[in-house]
Amino acid sequence: MSIVELSGGVGGARMARGLAALEDVDLTVIVNVGDDAANHGLAISPDLDTVVYTLAGLEGPQGWGRREDTFALNEELARFGVDNTFKLGDRDLALKLYRTQAMAGGIALSAVTEAVARSFGIESTVVPATDDPLRTMVRIAEGWVTFQEYFVTRQHHDEVLELRFDGAGSARPAPGVVERIQDAHLVIIAPSNPPLSIWPILAIDDIREAVAAHPAVIAVSPLIGGKTIKGPADRVMTTLGLSPGNRGVAEAYEGLIDGLVIDTSDRDDVAFLDDIEIIVTDILIKEPEAGVRLAALLVGR
Repeated sequence: MSIVELSGGVGGARMARGLAALEDVDLTVIVNVGDDAANHGLAISPDLDTVVYTLAGLEGPQGWGRREDTFALNEELARFGVDNTFKLGDRDLALKLYRTQAMAGGIALSAVTEAVARSFGIESTVVPATDDPLRTMVRIAEGWVTFQEYFVTRQHHDEVLELRFDGAGSARPAPGVVERIQDAHLVIIAPSNPPLSIWPILAIDDIREAVAAHPAVIAVSPLIGGKTIKGPADRVMTTLGLSPGNRGVAEAYEGLIDGLVIDTSDRDDVAFLDDIEIIVTDILIKEPEAGVRLAALLVGR
């Protein structure tokens, strides 16, 4: 069975882990690159690396970064007055160095990602939404800032007033992305932050059109009890004018999804979501076994 997942952040990586564990599933994970940035001269792709490390069973305790990594280099940067707010672990640094060198040599991000995934023994296809520059910009009270300044430097405390996705108008889908969506039996939108993690993928017209035309698209809500376990998704959706709770999640994907998976704690939301299929189940997938259970439910529905 061919499955495509649109993924961003820790929630997307954990959903991918559950899907990859199923037998007879050909999984393609299309990953957000709106968070990508340059840091210390290195090409940083946080969501791609989170998916790779999670599928390899090497993710850090918070769901991101590399497990049991050390931070000697990051700490040493402070000696020279360098801003080391964005922490790069020593093992994680090797991946960043490889990516930076390869891309400087003209190799596309998708090809670099394929090589990285293969080096970690990952059988699923992990691909960036685009090889072209696409950056999420966030408008806060002080003006426009990059995603990393909003999320890491400012710890996502600011109210998000507006988003824009620089480069989306000219960005082309990475090779094979549209074809994978078209050929998939099922497209799953991960329990990621809809505006910050999934909208950058959908900002690429050809990808959005392929998802909209697909007959079976299911989104998994990032909310439990109307709130996120971690991250600002619930606050961001509200300040961007979306309705509270899962109604806002459905609005974020209006015209794109055929079904929405919500948590048992939010079962009362069913009364407000009568135009799409609603699946009510436990959607907390921090542990691998829970992710497999949810993945099996979606694939077998």
